[in-house]
Amino acid sequence: MTRLDEYRLDLELTEVMLITHHRDRPGMIGRIGQTLGEADVNISAMHVGRSAPRADALMILALDDDVAPAVAEAIRAHDSVIELWIIRLGRDR
Repeated sequence: MTRLDEYRLDLELTEVMLITHHRDRPGMIGRIGQTLGEADVNISAMHVGRSAPRADALMILALDDDVAPAVAEAIRAHDSVIELWIIRLGRDR
């Protein structure tokens, strides 16, 4: 088991990962997924953890593709997104 602050995580590392800290509201996962899909970014795995129902949540997405700065900004613009990080691992990053 891995932890990030108070959130328990169960997801393998991949070359590109997008992490959001957001308010746990209906539709947030779909909005972020739709934004990525419209940019032709494929999600290969997902993990969501939250501190309590309708409190804060942490979502980690393993991606097949990199995230363009404009796409990251579009996700950040969602009213419930508190923070967003893009992790790039691997020798070509």
